Amino acid sequence: MNFKAIVVAAAMLASVGAAQADNISKDVNLTGGPVKFTTDFGTSHASGLFTDTFTFKGYNGKGLAAGFFTNFTAFGTDIDFTSATLNGIALDVENIKKYSGASFDNVGFDGVLTLVISGKSIGAASYSGTLDLVAAPVPEPTTYGMMLGGMGLLAFVARRRKQG
Repeated sequence: MNFKAIVVAAAMLASVGAAQADNISKDVNLTGGPVKFTTDFGTSHASGLFTDTFTFKGYNGKGLAAGFFTNFTAFGTDIDFTSATLNGIALDVENIKKYSGASFDNVGFDGVLTLVISGKSIGAASYSGTLDLVAAPVPEPTTYGMMLGGMGLLAFVARRRKQG
């Protein structure tokens, strides 16, 4: 292999690395509780492609999530989002003129929430968002007792009808 080929290969490799922005992975703490939680999240990127992962800590159960994230073009910088998922559920992202982002509402989940956002940054750009969640209600023991009592009463009535 000659020296010229090595230099060309090194230059190509460097240009690929320059097109890739830094990916981030952040744990974000939820506030509130025990039924309603909220938090803000976001980050900044240099020019290039990125995939960011936000893991929301502080609640691990069933519930519904709602929120949004957005970027607004300013001073020659921009972010165009290419995809986003919340616990593997695809979100609809929009890139319309100066606005880029996504919103979601009533997304069911079971366990820790993870939001993955991918896109392309032009210049040093940032985005931010908000996540709200409502924990699924856990039935009280008396609710189970009433349900079992009602089922027992129905079984008793059905058996009595069958005998009579």
